[in-house]
Amino acid sequence: MKSELKLTEKDRKILAELDHDARTPDSQISKRVKLSKQVTNYRIKNLTKKGIISNFYTVIDVGKLGFSSHYVFLQLQSITESEETKLMEKLKGKEYVGWLVNGTGRWDAVVLIYSKSTLEFNNYLNDLLSACGDKVHDYIFTTLISAEHLGYKFFGPKAQDKALQTEKASLFTLDKKDKEILRMLSQNARLSSVEISAKTNLPVHSVRYRLKELRKKGIIEAFKPKVEVNKLGLQWHLLLIQFTIKEESRKKEFVSYCEKNKNVYYVTNTIGNYNLMLDIHVKSTEEFKRVLLDLKEKFSDVIKLYESIIIFEEYKIDYFTKLFV
Repeated sequence: MKSELKLTEKDRKILAELDHDARTPDSQISKRVKLSKQVTNYRIKNLTKKGIISNFYTVIDVGKLGFSSHYVFLQLQSITESEETKLMEKLKGKEYVGWLVNGTGRWDAVVLIYSKSTLEFNNYLNDLLSACGDKVHDYIFTTLISAEHLGYKFFGPKAQDKALQTEKASLFTLDKKDKEILRMLSQNARLSSVEISAKTNLPVHSVRYRLKELRKKGIIEAFKPKVEVNKLGLQWHLLLIQFTIKEESRKKEFVSYCEKNKNVYYVTNTIGNYNLMLDIHVKSTEEFKRVLLDLKEKFSDVIKLYESIIIFEEYKIDYFTKLFV
């Protein structure tokens, strides 16, 4: 693990405010954390300079735009570290890829693919496997039913907001300007309305109105900082769970318990080889073991089997790739 960077209490409060809403102006954050605007701005820039914050992204419910989300799990073979890095960079550039991580466990990488149909997903999957060549030993995939982005709980209560992802349901159509705005904010969530106005040739009040409507419709779910947890001395584990055939009420009880767990960052309900994916942040493998044993003890009747991946690096997180434009 890389050397741990220490956070001050003020930094934690600033990060909690940003995780609550990354578009909150520095002037408002400064009042809430009791610092001057200048000092607040400096601390945010310093957190970025140190690589604790790598960027600010926008959480968009792609299901409401008529897209399905599929997770592809890759087991690689006969591949060196440098070859794997090159492969991850190649996959990162695919416009249908919204999320990409690598790690160690049964699976070496997880790729999120967006598609509008089963046929389209099949085409993207074949393209993905072709890009991997003979480096793929095995793969499986699951399809998202729903997901809850719970925030970085270790920053404090302020950060514990939910951002939702839903299954495909073509409810809203975006015009060209909406797409332009979402594409800009996708990887730069703190871009101001004035800056967006200049890039889109829309009046500032029109930009603000469109953003308000996109949030009201639930297309925009949240604005978040991408925090590199390994720099804070934390491990990131992806726990993959398959359910037994139990009554739905018991499964919901299990999911609800996971959502409240202080170590759980993201909860994803899927259909396929796995029924639930939990993103878990812990200080050590021993702490992960305690989290796992707690779940197994309380819900042994629900958990049929489980596997885990220690995530090394998140190469991409993009809820509005060029595929959507």
